Amino acid sequence: MPIVLWATADLSGLNFRQLDGVTMNRSEMALDELDHAIIRALQDDGRRPYASIAHELNLAPSTVQQRANRLLESGLLTIKAIVHPADLGHPVVAMIAVTTNGAQLHEVAAQIAQLSAVRWVVICAGSYDILIEVVCETNQHLLAFLSDQLSTIDGVRGTVTFLYLDIVKRAQEWRLPG
Repeated sequence: MPIVLWATADLSGLNFRQLDGVTMNRSEMALDELDHAIIRALQDDGRRPYASIAHELNLAPSTVQQRANRLLESGLLTIKAIVHPADLGHPVVAMIAVTTNGAQLHEVAAQIAQLSAVRWVVICAGSYDILIEVVCETNQHLLAFLSDQLSTIDGVRGTVTFLYLDIVKRAQEWRLPG
């Protein structure tokens, strides 16, 4: 049962980001090529020692540590342990497209995000309003999620479920080019 430690970088260019209920201003944070190199190194191995990164980049370890801490504190960089649901007895994974009443879109998305089976929630454009990914122990668990939890949220008009039969690529993050 592999556990992968990885780092993600959120370089979307947005000036404000909602993180755990706190809005963070990133408009003043400029990233240079050194920051990018540190991010790439941590994306390869989130547990890599700063001293090792510093040696590779010909820097003082304190420089790498200070920059990494700045990236972490700003919310641009996150280091997490990733486990794959099937490895822990949750082999049923599905993408669910949700249509909502337009006026309740954000409220519905926030309520869906609170459900324990939900891995992620995105508001999108197109035929559906919200896309969610859920992880379940069995097909019966998925059915109960759909009928007893998701469909009871006020504002959910309809759903379409796409059950994953096989996961061909398990990329957890967007890779910084370079």
